[in-house]
Parts: sequence; structure tokens; C-alpha cells
Amino acid sequence: MLQPEVSSLPDQLAPLAVLARVKDGAAPYFLSLRHDADPHIAVGAWCALLAARQLANRSDLWEELIAMCRYGAVRSRAFEFFEHQVDDHDLARRVALIEAPSRSDALDDGMRATLAFDAVRGTRSHSDAYLATGDLGWLDRALGMADVQGGWRVSLPWALRMIVISPMSSSFHQRTLSMLSDASQVDLLAAYGQVLRSLGLFGEIGTLFNAAADLYRGEPRSCFDTVAPLLAKPTPPGSPLVPYRGTMLALRAEADEKLGRYREAFAGYLSVKASAPPPTVDPESFFSGAAHHAKLDIPSLPAEGRRDIVQMLGFPRSGTTLLENILDSHPMIETFEEIPSYKAAMDMASAYLTGQRPAPLQPEDVSIAARAKYYEELDIRRRKPQASVLVDKLPIRTSEAQLMRRLFPDWRFIFSIRHPYDVVLSCLKQRFAPNPAMDNLRTFEGAVRIYDYTMTQWFNEHTMEDTSVHYVRYHELVTDFERVVSGVLDFLGLAWDDSVREFAERAADRQALTPSYQKVRKGLSIGVQTHWRNYGFVFQTDAAKPLRKWAEFFGYDTQ
Repeated sequence: MLQPEVSSLPDQLAPLAVLARVKDGAAPYFLSLRHDADPHIAVGAWCALLAARQLANRSDLWEELIAMCRYGAVRSRAFEFFEHQVDDHDLARRVALIEAPSRSDALDDGMRATLAFDAVRGTRSHSDAYLATGDLGWLDRALGMADVQGGWRVSLPWALRMIVISPMSSSFHQRTLSMLSDASQVDLLAAYGQVLRSLGLFGEIGTLFNAAADLYRGEPRSCFDTVAPLLAKPTPPGSPLVPYRGTMLALRAEADEKLGRYREAFAGYLSVKASAPPPTVDPESFFSGAAHHAKLDIPSLPAEGRRDIVQMLGFPRSGTTLLENILDSHPMIETFEEIPSYKAAMDMASAYLTGQRPAPLQPEDVSIAARAKYYEELDIRRRKPQASVLVDKLPIRTSEAQLMRRLFPDWRFIFSIRHPYDVVLSCLKQRFAPNPAMDNLRTFEGAVRIYDYTMTQWFNEHTMEDTSVHYVRYHELVTDFERVVSGVLDFLGLAWDDSVREFAERAADRQALTPSYQKVRKGLSIGVQTHWRNYGFVFQTDAAKPLRKWAEFFGYDTQ
């Protein structure tokens, strides 16, 4: 009989109900799952039973096993089982004669999905690869593609499949904790945590789900009181909590901030950065790469004839994700978030113009070919054929202002501005995917340096009066939504459409590519997010002087 905490789960978490059977032992648990309606779970159950050698004395199940050999993951294991464990060549021969989709079939379909940027097909191909191999890594890839396909609601079932198939793997819960936190799903966080705690499965991890729920429902003291004791005691190697240390530090820092303990919070945010794995690339390569691109021999080029593409720039945490989601809600606009189209063009131009690759073309022809490469890479990702405006968003590309102006002289830009103090503070609060740019945001000094560098590169090429640039101030976007968005649409040559008001609902069905999605999904109700005055002790230091210059340049108060 299922425990009350499990049987009354929200519909989205219903698959977790089977975890109540884990207490009965591995064999009874997986035997109970072998008939599951979800083929991924059924296949996982049979693979686990075979791996644990639980079927040698269960000849009553062998016909069921043979029937499941329509899945390659079970078929390959069943053949070994019959041939080598029970020494029954006739049954092994029956298994060998069963046809089942192969891993290579799934990989072929996956390659075609990748080339077509088809997330739905990609999810299916990774799913098929799991059913053909039993390798949980394919389910993890399916989860990633499902996130691209439709955000957390589509990807959550894949996370739960992995947990049900491997209930004693503590690390799988981390993905779900991050997913539900990013989606601000307080009730689901609380329910998930209650399941783990009530079943005695990784109870301390369950408390982290509950702590996150407390934080996001406005109970920072409860969150702090839960997390602080976990951080105070040693976490021995091999402990289920080892992968969660960064999460615990982040929850404590956020709780400290909400409790008004700003010095502790700031130290906590820096400790989160320090707890991350060391950079695998040199953060200095961001600056050297931008300088290298600025020196490329790009001659004067003719107009490119593409007025439908607009770049969305600024700096991370300046409101670009909010504005991008607003614009993507317009039926005539399609936005592209942090895609590698521009990088592909730059890599081509750099390789030819620096002699890394023999160039049969003149510099002008190479540059034109690189431009064509950019448009090709962008166009192949299009999913809204009716859209007449394409917005390519990558804020850190702002540092490439000099090269962009020479290679794409006709480009137009939407540039987001936010108080530099809030920008840098927000960057220090977030955990970004590692890359040469974002690895500069591990320290306050590094964040100040890259912000100063990026703004300098931009305003060496553009002014606040530049007619090719439409500047959008974050605080005005939030407080005067219709006027500001109308101004952006006018710049793009489009009429107002009420669908832009529904951006928060649409964001819930999109992949959370940046940390900003947690707040974007709450819409405008959260108001202007400005906290820098609480951290004045940081921004009055000499290290903050470059930011003070830019705050004054944009007309922001620094006192």
C-alpha cells in the first residue's frame, strides 16, 4: 500500500509513486515495474533484473523476457543470459532471431534531427537509442532535447523516468531540483522533497527541495535554518550531498539576502563561484579572441540586402532575456537565443584571413562568404515562416562591435541597458555555463573588468544617438511596458500585437537557456529588480570605479 505522501502526489510527479516499493528491495521493485506502460521504465526494469542476475531461477518469466526482446536493450542482454547463464541455446537462438531497432538506426535518425534542428525528432531518436541500448545517458540526452522542444513541462517526465529506473542514484535528483527551481514550481518542489523524505530516500536531498520551496514562497528563514546545518558539518567523499554543495551555498546566500544580511549574502555568492570546478579554458581568451577578430583584414563591403535580421545586445543580466521573450511572442518576430551562427561565420573568416586554411578567394570574397555562412546558419534554424523580423540575441557579442560594423555594416541593433551595479551584482549571483566569457564572472574584479571592456568596445563604435541602435532601459521596460515595447516594434517596422503581453506564459514552454528565465516566467508582477544599494559597501570600493564611470555615462545614480 502506497504511503499517503506518495499516493497524493501532483499529477506531474505521479511517476514517483512507484518509489514507495524501493523499500521492498531491488528485485521486487524492478519486478513490479516490468509491466509498466512506459516502455522506457519497463526496459529499464528488465535490464536491471538481468544485470543483477535475478532471473536464473525464474523460468516462469522467461517467455515474458523473450517478448520484451523487441527492444534491443533487452534483446542483447537476454541473449547473453540464455547463452551463458542458463546455457539454453534454443532460447538464445529464439532471441537472436527477433528483430529489434538497433542503436545505429537511432543514431542515424539523431544525426538527421541534428542537421534539421528538429528537437521533437531529436528527443525521439535519443529515446530510441535508450530502448536499443539501455544506456541512461541517452535518456539524459532526450531530456535535454525535450527541454529545447517545450521547456520544463516537456522535459520533466524524462527526468522522472531516469529516477524511477535508477532510484538509488542521488545525482539524478539534482537535475530535477534545478529544473523546478528555474520554473519557480514551489508546490512541485515541496511535494518532491516530501516524497524523498517520507520514503527515507536521500532525506537530506529531500530537505533541499523543501528549502528551495520555502525560499521561493517567501520563507527565507526556514530555508536558511534547513541549509545552514548541512553546510556546517563535513561532507565526506561519496556522500550523496557532494554534488549539491553549490546548490546549498546558493540557497543560503539567497536566504541571507532576503533576510537583509547583505555582507553574508555577498560572501555567499562568491563562495558559490569558488565552489565551481576550475575553468577548463583560459578566461583571458575572451579578450584575446575579441582583439584578434578586431584585427582581421575586412575590406569595405557592399550592402548585404538582409534588413530582416536585428541583433539584440547589451550585457548578460541587462534585461535581454525579458525583452527577447516579449518580442518572440509577437507573431511576426522570431527570436534566436545564443545560437552559434555568428561564431560559425567568424571561425570561417578567421581561418581564411589568417592563413590557417588556404583561401582561394580574395579578402573581400572571404568576408562575403562568411556573411553568407552566418545567414545560412540562422535561416536553417527558422521555425516561424510567417515572421518578417528575425532577432538574434547574444549579449556578450557586444564586445565584437568593431568587427560587426565592418563585416555587417547594415546591421541594426536593440541594445539593453541596466544600471551597471545591478548588472554586475546579478552576474555574481548566477551560475553560468562555463566558457571563456562567463568564467570572467567568477570574481567581482573579473566581472567589473569584462563589463568595462565590453561597453568600451561598443561605444568606441556607436553612440547613444546612433540611428542603427535602439536602446532599451530595463527599468523603463518593466514600469512602462506598452510605451517601451511599442518603441521597439516601431524600430522593427511592426505594429503592436496584444500577444506580446502573454510572454510570461509562453516563456514557461521554452527552454531555460539563461538563469533569467526564473524571473521572466513570473512576468512584470515582480517589478524592477534593483538591489545594488544594499551592497553599497562593494560599489564604493576602488575596484568598482570602472562601473561608476558607466553608471554616470548612462545617467544612473551611484549614491
